[in-house]
Amino acid sequence: MHGGKKEGRQGIVIPDTCMDVIFDINYSRNAISDVFCALDDTSQMSVGESFPDTVATFAIRFYAWTACVFSDIHFAGTMNGRLSCDMVISDIKKALAPLLFDIHGMEGKIQAAEKVLLERMEKNKADPNVLNAVYRMLETRGRERITEIEGYTGVSSRGLERAFQRQMGIAPKAFSSLVRYQLLWQEMVSSPHFDVIDAVEKYGYTDQAHLLHDFKRHHLMTPAQALEFAKTYR
Repeated sequence: MHGGKKEGRQGIVIPDTCMDVIFDINYSRNAISDVFCALDDTSQMSVGESFPDTVATFAIRFYAWTACVFSDIHFAGTMNGRLSCDMVISDIKKALAPLLFDIHGMEGKIQAAEKVLLERMEKNKADPNVLNAVYRMLETRGRERITEIEGYTGVSSRGLERAFQRQMGIAPKAFSSLVRYQLLWQEMVSSPHFDVIDAVEKYGYTDQAHLLHDFKRHHLMTPAQALEFAKTYR
């Protein structure tokens, strides 16, 4: 929970193969707002908001390939979108929003959210071909060619494309690229001796230029700039 005006601080929100639901519970105004953040494939610069009121933020994060089991919509065309929860998870919002407002403790909010989600989860909405493809992408760290993924799932290129767009709003190749980028970034920030040349081979890039171009496309910065920014933002 936070309240009072705070000076904005610039940060960066990077794509991470997840979708998010964010509720802002404004106790000062007796109101609650929400947003459903669809899958992103590029970073966005952000500045910390000022809150003159007493506001509690509660967020739920889904792996992108699991959001479909709670959703009222197909996700085609939602990439980088910020949507109304009334459109995406209307029944969940209707059940959960009043509970989040009335329950003040975080643990209680979490328990209420888990109960609402489990009661409304529809497992049959998950496409097994998408799940199999995502499993293979994670297992191979995003290195495997899409033609090989198609062979692994036994689904045609067009069929897999349609399924990914419907379930996550992204093409299979673009999602695999996100998986590889995220694993690369995790290694960059956790390894004290990260070496770009070694990473080219490890993550299956054609050459160093390919790695740098791909990373900057997702992160808006070169690896060196991203690491320096991360240090100053801690």
